Amino acid sequence: MTICLIGKNLTSLVLSKVFVNKGINVDLYYSNNKITNNMKNTLSRTIGLSNDSVNFLESYKILNKKDCWNIKQIKLYNENEFDSFLNFKPDKNSFSMISYNVLNKSLETKLKKNKRIKIKKKRYQVFSPNLLKKNYEIIIITDTNNFLFKKYFARHFKKNYNSTAFTTIINHSKIQNNIAEQYFTKFGPLAFLPISNNQTSVVFSIFDKDLIKDKVKIKNLIEKYNRHYKIKNIRPLQEFPINLFLSRNYFYKNILSFGDALHKVHPLAGQGFNMTIRDTKILSDLIDKNLALGLDLNTILEKFEIERKDPNFIFAMGIDFLHEFFKATNKYNLKNVDYLFRFLNKNTYFKNKIEKFADKGFIL
Repeated sequence: MTICLIGKNLTSLVLSKVFVNKGINVDLYYSNNKITNNMKNTLSRTIGLSNDSVNFLESYKILNKKDCWNIKQIKLYNENEFDSFLNFKPDKNSFSMISYNVLNKSLETKLKKNKRIKIKKKRYQVFSPNLLKKNYEIIIITDTNNFLFKKYFARHFKKNYNSTAFTTIINHSKIQNNIAEQYFTKFGPLAFLPISNNQTSVVFSIFDKDLIKDKVKIKNLIEKYNRHYKIKNIRPLQEFPINLFLSRNYFYKNILSFGDALHKVHPLAGQGFNMTIRDTKILSDLIDKNLALGLDLNTILEKFEIERKDPNFIFAMGIDFLHEFFKATNKYNLKNVDYLFRFLNKNTYFKNKIEKFADKGFIL
């Protein structure tokens, strides 16, 4: 029994580890395109993982909790406000942070030793049409730059935010560093995400067209909004465009779209990869049920779409609403909104629901 994966990225590596742990063989194909496989683009990238995601990944020995940096508290601020208007401080960790490259390299090392996986470099435009002739139980696409995606998953909903996300790491003097902060500035949301006591990841999602062109000014703004760190240096900024993307169909015959080929959301909530982990968890459960019953795996694809399509859509639209809401709040200087959030900040029931939503997503 073999599953085919198209695309060599973190999503494919996570899926591969889940599959080989179940005794399923994996053929992983990736393009020789140097741009799509340039690890330099991920040097400043970090991943925020919900507690539920961490538990799932640890259960498959994909990561060790010791490699994660625990975030104890989350504070949200509006432009020029000294006090946070929302403050989440649950009994357990709010979420955890890990370097994209650390997790990626760890997985590559583990899979390299496993005889159940074969990783092959191919030119997508050459091999994709012939791939359907091979006897794969399931073909999973995690890379949009290939023939199969363009032919069978062209129908999608896409919203261009006309924004760019800038990521970097700031090195600073050692402090007790376990509080994540997000500022809803007039330029766009700016997040400070601790990854150690002397390093903090920064994600600045900017919709101001003039500011996007000025990296020096962006670094100056990061220093301006910083309230806690004695900065030693700031790494070079990495950037990527921000879009909302949702595929209208999840599968075609035995081909499944997954990861970024299935959905992309605004990074302000740090939930993009967590959505993929929730998808992986459901896919894993469906595979287990079919294996236990001796059924073909390709019969699970329709069930997967039924289980995940509506929750993913609602969750993505919720994040989109938050982005548009805070953008309008800053644009029109809606002060009454601050009073509303300060009231909600005292409401334990509301905050518990938000924490559960962020941890496990939308559950029907």
